[in-house]
Amino acid sequence: MRKLILLLLFPAFLFAQDFRKMSFGQSIEELKETYPATEFVEENEMEMVILSHDDMIGGIETSVAYLFVDNLLMSGFYYFDRTSFKSSDDRYKDYKNISEFLNGKYEMEETNTWHNDSYKDSPNSYDHALGMGYVDFSESYTTDKLVIKHSVSRSEGIYTHILGYMSPSFRESMVAENESDF
Repeated sequence: MRKLILLLLFPAFLFAQDFRKMSFGQSIEELKETYPATEFVEENEMEMVILSHDDMIGGIETSVAYLFVDNLLMSGFYYFDRTSFKSSDDRYKDYKNISEFLNGKYEMEETNTWHNDSYKDSPNSYDHALGMGYVDFSESYTTDKLVIKHSVSRSEGIYTHILGYMSPSFRESMVAENESDF
């Protein structure tokens, strides 16, 4: 019986997706085959190809993007509410809703950065602290196969709410590249 259960579960491990029905290392062509009805916007930056489209994720207008290096999927991310004008309260609620979903699936580790800790001990005022730019809320999850980073912040009057998935090898190469810039 134990062998039968393992045999039934084995295909799930073989075909686990890393980001929206895609696995790291798949090609642009495979993305387009997976989503034949989706019209992607293509951008080329620093030897990377980014294909994106708009969608609704968790009830939030979202840009969904796939990042390829040498025609291999290395990262995928959600950029929430890029153009919408929402209050800091609504932005914080969106962050918490996405966070709740993530924490139901992964053991996310909170890694908030406080620039001014005036409201750090007042959870009921966290939305106000976000609106003032006093805090960047973030959480992450890392394994040997997947890195997830979720954050919301406000800088120079602009809110940025992003959820990114990337291969650990791509993360390592980005860190190494950034360190070599100095």
